[in-house]
Amino acid sequence: MTQASAATPTWLTTAATVSRWGMGIIFIIAGLAKAWDPVIFYWEAISYVELLNVDRAAWPQIGALAVFVLPVLETGLGVALIADWQRRWVLPLSVGMMGLFIALTGHAWQQGAEMNCGCFGALAERTPGEALVEDLVMMTGLLLAWRWGAGRWKPDFLNSRAVIGAAAVSLVLVLVGYLPESDRIASSDLKSGVTLTDLELSGASVDLSEGTYLVEIFSPRCGRCAMAVPKLNHWHDTPGVPPIVALHNFPVDSQYLADFVQQLQPKYEIASISSSDWKRL
Repeated sequence: MTQASAATPTWLTTAATVSRWGMGIIFIIAGLAKAWDPVIFYWEAISYVELLNVDRAAWPQIGALAVFVLPVLETGLGVALIADWQRRWVLPLSVGMMGLFIALTGHAWQQGAEMNCGCFGALAERTPGEALVEDLVMMTGLLLAWRWGAGRWKPDFLNSRAVIGAAAVSLVLVLVGYLPESDRIASSDLKSGVTLTDLELSGASVDLSEGTYLVEIFSPRCGRCAMAVPKLNHWHDTPGVPPIVALHNFPVDSQYLADFVQQLQPKYEIASISSSDWKRL
């Protein structure tokens, strides 16, 4: 284990300790946010899997692995960083995990992907570019804590219980939120034949509880959603295809939505729904 040298300036040791605490708090928030809404995180993880050109048949297994591993790992590491528990293993593991995040967000940014990074689940939206900058800053903090932080030689049993307890809480949240939905999302999130009820739509006079519709869940800031508009317009003009309704969770007067409509000229109905309904779908 590397201990802070006696010659290390006090301000540097203090900065390393603050960085360790700060990264611990960030990891806990990120882990619990993912665990709180694992279905949302599943689809955010799948976006990265798709960018890596992984065979579609493997998506459910990789998505489920991310859902069960990352929230638990982040939450446990966050508590371990704050408690300065087993720093010999915790800090290198934290740096390695952050390196993985940097590689993934960097690849998504290089590919020009416009999607939520998934860093904080449904709690906050970040583009891959924004997330890449944040991840580099956080990596700097972790390296600072690893190199100049002063740690304990012996693990505290109470600290180990706190780490295990936090990881267990995260795992329970994942189990409660994900398992009841696992069959439904194994191949797709919103399957054909589902009756949509209790949806309040703004910007369109459509009742999705009656009749048959082809429903798209989209974001006016999503590049892949924009590329789908010509295909949806073609389907709109194709006899026998149900009416198309595209749902988003932006305000009806959003400038993003106005630009989307002006530039792409969608022929189908577009409606705004609440964020909670959007996440549910």
